[in-house]
Amino acid sequence: ALAEASDEGAADLLAVLQTYLGTTEGVVAVAVDGDAYAVTIDPGILMAVGGAEGFSGSVSPLNYLVTDNGDGTWAYEMDQPVTLDYALAEQMSAKTTYGQVVMSGTFDEALGDVSEYHVEINDVVSEQTQKDLTGEAVIKMTQSGMIWDGKGEAGDNGVNSTFTMTSGEMVYDMAMPAGEGMPPMQITATVAEGSADGAITGYQPAGIYGLIAYFVAHPSEALIKGDMPGLKAATEAALPLFQNLTMTGAYTGVEVTTMMGGATINEVGVTIDMNGVVADGKFREAFDLKGLKLTDSLLPPEIMGLIPSDLSIDFTASGFDLAAAAVLGLGAMDLPVDAPMPETFDAEMMAAIMPKGTVDITIAPGTTTAAAYKLTYEGAMAVGPAAPMPVGKARLGLTGIDQINAALMASPPEMGLQDMAPMLAMAQMMAQPGVDGELVWEIETTATGGLLVNGQDMMGGGQ
Repeated sequence: ALAEASDEGAADLLAVLQTYLGTTEGVVAVAVDGDAYAVTIDPGILMAVGGAEGFSGSVSPLNYLVTDNGDGTWAYEMDQPVTLDYALAEQMSAKTTYGQVVMSGTFDEALGDVSEYHVEINDVVSEQTQKDLTGEAVIKMTQSGMIWDGKGEAGDNGVNSTFTMTSGEMVYDMAMPAGEGMPPMQITATVAEGSADGAITGYQPAGIYGLIAYFVAHPSEALIKGDMPGLKAATEAALPLFQNLTMTGAYTGVEVTTMMGGATINEVGVTIDMNGVVADGKFREAFDLKGLKLTDSLLPPEIMGLIPSDLSIDFTASGFDLAAAAVLGLGAMDLPVDAPMPETFDAEMMAAIMPKGTVDITIAPGTTTAAAYKLTYEGAMAVGPAAPMPVGKARLGLTGIDQINAALMASPPEMGLQDMAPMLAMAQMMAQPGVDGELVWEIETTATGGLLVNGQDMMGGGQ
């Protein structure tokens, strides 16, 4: 059975919301509405109070209907248009209107977060203007709609959540001012649709909300300095923020038009995989572009075969320790207020972040394909204070070198591409034969500064 809404319940809900949004008059209001509570949040007041110098902005009040389900969960819903606009002195201004914002979900007190949610944003129109010495740049964007759905549940180390997102057609119109030696530019980009799936493990909602509440209760530098133990406790409770975040998405039907020509792309895929503030540091980002074609290009037809149609790049950084760095940073909060950091702090922080003295950089096997050639690549390298000269290995494979050379020699002389032919010939001499006509370069860098290509030291021993 639903818990009966009451004035006492409204007061309690108001107190909870003010913990995170502050007690400034008008920011939060709660009233009984039948068996539910009408909640109004006015972020515009916070923008006016907390904005930086020269900043101004406003946003529509947000109106929610919140229902106590009587079992430790709360249902919420909203359906309204929203307008957001802001400006920074004479440098920048922006305005976005959302024709319809629909939100619904369930907040679970035991979980400390939403157990499920649904968000729809329809009919988005945005315009942003930026000014600098060269002139005024204007970016306009329209989007038909976006939908998010997600769920959360208790995990071994916090909350685990999953989400899906879909988006409709997006159109960008960008007017760029003239630069030095460059005329004004007009760029139009269209994305037919997008989608993404993601997951977060080990998320710490109670700790993160507590950290937000701390800063709401300490809105000035003086108040923060006066309660450093409170800041340390709130930060410790929020760590490690999350254990892991992954997202895989794709944008399809991409079209770009400029005065220099245009391009179409069938699909752009994006993958992100990163850890939170944990000992096993990791950040991975991958891109996969498929079906690139130039349209109305000013490039000469002789070199069109060199333009890639498909390419992929998959980059990972690992081998660092953010948890140890966080412990060191938390320890620094115990120092007297305004006390200088120990002279050894920077070196200790570097050693904490990179216990091996290096970070591992990896490029997973990837491919770039064009009409004239196919290039494959992969590699790994260790970089950091313990390796003044980055140490690693890479493999490059290429088919179609004769077609590349023919395109270079056929290109207009004024482009200067013919000057690259001798370098291409030298690279071909250093290559080893692979399978099906592939040329292979096995590359290795050494701690002494050596650069080996297929076993031959190109640096004469590192001098």
